Amino acid sequence: MKHTTTFALTTLAAALLTGCASSGGSGVSAVSSPFSSDGGSALGSVHVNTMRVFGDSYSDPSFTSSLGTINWSQQLQARGLVKENDNFAIGGARATTGEVRAFDQQINKALSRNKPIADGDLTVVYLGHNDIGRTGSPDALVRATAGYQTGIARLVAAGAAADNRRIFVTQLSNWGRSPGVSDGTDGQVRMWNTMLEGIANGNKNIIAVDMYTPFERVFADPKAYGFTNVTTASPSRAAIDALYQDEIHFGSRGQEIITRVYQHYLTRGWDWANSITAGARASEQINKDIDDGTLVLGLAGAQNLKYGFRLLPLGMSESNALTLRSQTSTVFRPFGASTAFEQSGPRGLALDTGLGSPASFDNGRIGVAVYQYQQTNGLDSAQERYGRTYTANALSLFWHQPIDDLSFSSKLSHLNLQFDSQARDDMVNLSLQNHSTGDTWSLENTLRYPLTSAGWDFTPWVSFTGQTHNLNSANVKSLYTTDVRYGSNQMRELLTGLGIDVQSKPVYLSGGKMLRWGGSLNHVSSLYRDAIRVSMEELGTPGLVQSEEFASPRINRTQLALQATLDVAKQVQLRATYGTQLQSIKDTSNVMLLASFRY
Repeated sequence: MKHTTTFALTTLAAALLTGCASSGGSGVSAVSSPFSSDGGSALGSVHVNTMRVFGDSYSDPSFTSSLGTINWSQQLQARGLVKENDNFAIGGARATTGEVRAFDQQINKALSRNKPIADGDLTVVYLGHNDIGRTGSPDALVRATAGYQTGIARLVAAGAAADNRRIFVTQLSNWGRSPGVSDGTDGQVRMWNTMLEGIANGNKNIIAVDMYTPFERVFADPKAYGFTNVTTASPSRAAIDALYQDEIHFGSRGQEIITRVYQHYLTRGWDWANSITAGARASEQINKDIDDGTLVLGLAGAQNLKYGFRLLPLGMSESNALTLRSQTSTVFRPFGASTAFEQSGPRGLALDTGLGSPASFDNGRIGVAVYQYQQTNGLDSAQERYGRTYTANALSLFWHQPIDDLSFSSKLSHLNLQFDSQARDDMVNLSLQNHSTGDTWSLENTLRYPLTSAGWDFTPWVSFTGQTHNLNSANVKSLYTTDVRYGSNQMRELLTGLGIDVQSKPVYLSGGKMLRWGGSLNHVSSLYRDAIRVSMEELGTPGLVQSEEFASPRINRTQLALQATLDVAKQVQLRATYGTQLQSIKDTSNVMLLASFRY
């Protein structure tokens, strides 16, 4: 029995590799977020164009700097999450109208600049501390509520919640726990937060940010969050292990937690929306591997397939495929099966059989394949660690049928999807694990026209693909808020493809060497893609169901792949491949050099 071992020439490959974006190999287009600069859903992809901040001393950079503490809005900008920070917050401000520092006066100042609120802008409102005061609001927050609601209405009218824009209405932490505030104010804090929930529930693109839960966790278990003092003011330790800088203000570590909470809300729902279409990547890979195992051998023209059963490994590297199938066959894997998804062994198994009978065989093939696709993504930064393993278990039915000089193929696949994620934040000393499930249905129909001319095999093709994706509702643990129950709609998409695969006949060189080269050029467009609507209910605030709608951008990609294979000796093969997406060559170009040894 022959074995094939493949070694990547890592030194040369690293020198030639210019980068491979996640969408380059799969061709899957991520859902869009108003704050995404590159289509990704990780925190590093977040870039708010302009953030407008309305608030009090908790948000006023002048005030926090006078205390020697960091400011959460400046932290977001320093981390590259916010390009422009227009901060109108003033220490001592209230939501109640009629004061020079009040919410309505901050809005007047912002609107007087005549700077339109544009897509990708974020408005943050963080008010209420001074309306409740140290002993509670005398009128039970009646005037403050009216002023706040009027201010939000003005911001909505100015376009702050239109299209790809968001307003964050920030709920208060337990103000009554502050050393200089009466314990009896907690009821009014809850009343205020409930009012904000109502505003978020009644307005698209307005998000209620839960600042209450994260700090309740700190108060319940200070040591776990690195605090030794959460009850008294300690200016000298507020940047180290004390929560309060003075009797009513958090210090730098408290402000850092505020920053982390806003970071969480900048990507909340977005990653869930991107997970819905994860099955598209796996189904695309499955379809390519089925074609490699059951179709390309016949198109190469080396020999006619005989009637009968074949049991074929799927998802092998090309060298393995050549060894296990036929030493005389010619196989070229079109662009799309990128190196990011290569594995050392088969990812699936296909039972393939010819149509007709031994006496009357029509070269048609029909079969079934079982398949497992797995991908691991990780993030390890100074601030947080995140990893996710995505597994797709698939069952596929396929049919290949010659029609005169054409070849028709159809593949129907069902994928069960499983997502397992782990996250950790070292600053707050928290870690968690989550599990969710979903499924994808995919039907791909392709028509090919194999041609042979002057030492070359040409195969132009057209395809039509329909897919549906679903992610089951699940309770997801959060590092910063209570558990969140996510749900979403079923996402449907229709795609068309057009391309040509080219493969040379073998060229025999001196010394028994054999050279082959080829290429693939294809263009894929989307005819239709559903927007993804994500609903989120924080279990700590039952009844508050917030939703966001994420547009699914049009897929319009052109991909080029080139490959050369040199059989140096009977047991040794060298292979070089290059692939890129022509719309973004700089970000998607990928060069791979492989050496294969048979033994």
